[in-house]
Amino acid sequence: MDVSGQETDWRSAAFRQKLVSQIEDAMRKAGVGHSISSKDMENHVFLKAKTRDEYLSLVARLIIHFRDIWLSRGAPASWNPWKPSNRTSG
Repeated sequence: MDVSGQETDWRSAAFRQKLVSQIEDAMRKAGVGHSISSKDMENHVFLKAKTRDEYLSLVARLIIHFRDIWLSRGAPASWNPWKPSNRTSG
């Protein structure tokens, strides 16, 4: 997960959009259809988090949840959602 930048950047729209895209990719890989969009999930996490570390931790847990779903369906264990070559483009 590419999250480099200063502490204040975590609240910027550009930073948040990167994470929305990563959540969306994880959802797509897992093959889950949710009534809640990746943007709505990220927004819920954003509103709940008080710090950058807490925000990133919650987003990571969400992505890991979808990765675990995908792995339980027979996906390769080597898949890493934070590795750029494993991400799909929108």
